[in-house]
Formats: sequence, structure tokens, C-alpha cells
Amino acid sequence: MFQKVKYNSLNELIYKEIKEKIIDNELKPNEKLDIDYLSASMGVSRTPVTNALKSLQKDGYVVIHPRSGSYVRELTQKEVEYIFDFRQVLECEIIRKVIGELSQEQLQEFRDKFETLLNISHVENDIQVRELVKSFFVIEIEFHEYLINACPRIIGTEIMNLMDLTKRIRKLHVFHKLKNFGWECFQEEITVHIKLIESLLAKELESSIQWITRDICKTKEEILESYQELH
Repeated sequence: MFQKVKYNSLNELIYKEIKEKIIDNELKPNEKLDIDYLSASMGVSRTPVTNALKSLQKDGYVVIHPRSGSYVRELTQKEVEYIFDFRQVLECEIIRKVIGELSQEQLQEFRDKFETLLNISHVENDIQVRELVKSFFVIEIEFHEYLINACPRIIGTEIMNLMDLTKRIRKLHVFHKLKNFGWECFQEEITVHIKLIESLLAKELESSIQWITRDICKTKEEILESYQELH
């Protein structure tokens, strides 16, 4: 069920609510988004829901067929490949622009969080493993968002939307890896992020670009290899 919206910026809040449910896979690809149901669930009129769906269509999360209705949009394999390729170019350029401006304290905090996860060598049960994977995903997203937010807002907002488009399939990918390979498979990913952060702390530009390229390219390759299974 959707939470009832009680705020003034209805279009934006409804947009965010639906977008988060798409990213979390609660609303699945090709699922129809019934305006009457959404309106009733959130306690609002049809107009802000319609406006939110139009914005979601513009940003790539929804497709609207005039005679059929609105549906959750499924990214094609080619679109996923292109998005990660563009993310690689953009995030490398972000590092080139902001490497001298990043907070040493904030970078060290991210490093410590990844290091804490890396040092966990034993877990008792599947529930603990899933919680660890969730923690890893949250920290990873926060770290990449920190880099993007170092850009001027007018640029960062557009790059952030590109990154958001990959969050749903990235979440599915993370738990696919967990199911098939266990917690140990994330140790390499964590190590790559630690190496990237250490390069940023040292202001080593070329090394930083190499590590972030490795991170994004490897994630892209793994997602494309398991694309059919993730759907």
C-alpha cells in the first residue's frame, strides 16, 4: 500500500513515492499503474498523480500509452549497457573536476565503513548475510552520490538521474550475486572501493580513474551477463 500524502508539493512527493517503489522492485517492469488506485492509496486527486507519471515518463521510469495507460518501464539490455558506459565517462570526469575539493574527512568515513564490512569474515545465518549486503549497497550508493553531489547542482542532478535509473537492476544484481556466490563475492567489490577512496585521499588522479572505471565496468559486465536471470 502507498502512504497517504499530506504535504503541499504533491507532484514531487508522489513522483518520489512511485520512483522509490520502482527502484525497490515493489512495482515491477511492465506493471500497470492505475491512476484511480494510486490516487485512492495516497489520498490525493487524479491530477497530481497524472503529473507525477508524466514526469516519471520523462525521466525513463514509466511509459504512457494513450489508449492503454501507464506502465513501469523496463530498461532494455542495450539501454543498461549505454547507461553504464555513460556513467563511466561522467564519473571519471567528475573525479577530474573535483578530486582537489573532496573532503578528506568524508572520504575517510566512507573508507572506514567499507573497511568494517571487509573485516567481517564470518556470519551466522542467511539473515545476517542479507543485512550485510543491504549495508554494502547503501554505502556504495551513498559514496557515488557523494562524488556526484560535489558537482554544481545543475549538472549533478542530471547525472544523479542517470545513476538512479540503474539502481533497480543493481539491487537485483547484488542479491543475485548473494544467492549464487555468497558474501565472499563482495569482498573484491569492497576492496575496489577502498582502493578508489585511498587514491582519492592521496589525490592520485590516474589511479582514481582506473579504480572507478574498474568498478563501473565490472558491474556492467556482470549485469549484462545475468540480464535474463535478473528479469
